Amino acid sequence: MPTIESLDGIDTSSAHLPNYRPVAALLLVQCLNGVVVSAQRYFFPIYVSDALGGTVVLASSLVSMAQAAGMVAALMAGGLTDTLGRKWTLVLGLGCFVVSSIAFFARIPWLVAALWVVNGLAMSLESLGAQSYLIRAGEHLRIGTISAFYHWGFTLGGALGSPFAGYVLDTRGYATFARLLMGLATFNTVLAVAVMPRLQHREAREDRHRWAEVLAGYLDVVRRPTVIRLGLIRFLPTCYYGMSGVLIPLLIYAQTGTKISVAAFVTTSQILAMGAQLIAGRAADRLGPRVPTLVAMGGVAAAALGQAVFAGQPWGLFAFGCLGMASAWSLSTMMLVLVSRATVAHEQGRVLGALHLVWNLAMVLSILVGGLLVEIRAGLPFAVASALGVGGVVAVLSYFGRQSEAMAVDTR
Repeated sequence: MPTIESLDGIDTSSAHLPNYRPVAALLLVQCLNGVVVSAQRYFFPIYVSDALGGTVVLASSLVSMAQAAGMVAALMAGGLTDTLGRKWTLVLGLGCFVVSSIAFFARIPWLVAALWVVNGLAMSLESLGAQSYLIRAGEHLRIGTISAFYHWGFTLGGALGSPFAGYVLDTRGYATFARLLMGLATFNTVLAVAVMPRLQHREAREDRHRWAEVLAGYLDVVRRPTVIRLGLIRFLPTCYYGMSGVLIPLLIYAQTGTKISVAAFVTTSQILAMGAQLIAGRAADRLGPRVPTLVAMGGVAAAALGQAVFAGQPWGLFAFGCLGMASAWSLSTMMLVLVSRATVAHEQGRVLGALHLVWNLAMVLSILVGGLLVEIRAGLPFAVASALGVGGVVAVLSYFGRQSEAMAVDTR
């Protein structure tokens, strides 16, 4: 049987009292990382257009290459969190964001592509390290609310950093922008090492999971019906999120001509997402995850439909884009709740790794297909995303229907 769960060697098992230190440290690191990631994500396609003279297809291709690298990293990271540890997987990802910030200095397409691949690695390593760390650190807390604050820290960072990023780009240019990103990313990496306690899970020899055993167990984990349904719930709305992250900034920039307008969209959508995440998390703790998950998935489908109809209007992209981003971030909050309830501790890294692999696959496909479809008609990619959102509602109903059947069998 596993022995005591400890933080920096301190016994926290007595009376199972919650320890807020690791959660608070993670939220601080996540907030600062949100500033870096949001600035990189939303302004990179514009950088490709401005500095490289690239088309929407080129920007989509470069972003897709990074997501493909993230797919490979997701497999590695899922095993790393179960072997190397949650904290150091997270720190490795944060360090990669320092390297990817150099892309905004580069003017050679192949060098920009190579550096942006590092961004894809960073997203997977940081995300999986942070999520598995949160599930372990918050196991005696309300996971729905804590998950909301985890994503809230990220969106808060984006909301705070985007106006400043837009101002810097419009007044100082990409070189200053890149220096600021590198400096903040470096500071955040050092901060994570210094303030985040390492979660030491001391286990008996028969319960330890070696790297080879972890990798061998991937197939057994991902082919379970529950995990397959979780994969669909992750994949279908991410297709909307992936294409929106590239297309909405480019379309708003093309229709308005200013980076401040893009920053205004990012800031507003992140602020609304913060409220939506907190409401979804609180609802999951009080009512269970079914209703907030259904509402969020329906919101993605409705937002994509609105953007399909009003793709030629900046206000339509702005308003429905904010709804879609808030709904997508709420679903991210729900995924941690669903994983924590449906899996055991020593498999959570692999389940999160598989789901992040699915997330990256959806990002790759949606960004590539969206970049091609938008050349035909601006609203066409969003129409496809709306149809996938409806499929996501069906997947949510199927998942909770199976969960209800399993609970009924267990009570007999």
